[in-house]
Amino acid sequence: MFNDPFGSFHDTVAEAKEEREQLDRLLTVSTPRERLLVGAIALLLLGLTGWLFLGAVSRSLAVDGVVVEPGGNRSLEALVRIAPGIAPHIKAGMPARVELTVADGEAETLAGEVTTISAVPLPGGLAALAGVAPVSAYRVRIAIDENLALAPRAGQECRLVIELGRQAPLALLRMRPA
Repeated sequence: MFNDPFGSFHDTVAEAKEEREQLDRLLTVSTPRERLLVGAIALLLLGLTGWLFLGAVSRSLAVDGVVVEPGGNRSLEALVRIAPGIAPHIKAGMPARVELTVADGEAETLAGEVTTISAVPLPGGLAALAGVAPVSAYRVRIAIDENLALAPRAGQECRLVIELGRQAPLALLRMRPA
């Protein structure tokens, strides 16, 4: 700008002024690609926010237990440990699956629904541990949809998978582990 020794001072000043005006006109905040990227991120955030409030997530609870009472060929009762904050959400009529462990480490899966759930009082020594461990014992009776191929026996290990229903993702974020 001022490095030309043969140019006049007035020409140099006029040229500098023209450059400044040109910078003011050519200054862009963002390019079209950047605007497109900002728009895509905004749409993504808007979609995620909508799903957070209006979406639904299915929830299920899987617990290990022991068959207490076979109950004939159409139902069974199992003793399971469930966190106290989760137990009130289990209602009669909820779909459930019972996975019975059979010989050879394989499992037989039976579909049904919860008919009753009740808390089991713990004996004296175990009641003291209940304050330490955040679980309680419950008896869950499951009505089986089909006849049992193998009759479960008392003391047989099982796994209950109870479908708790669908819930908005925002409600899941508000839940705290018990």
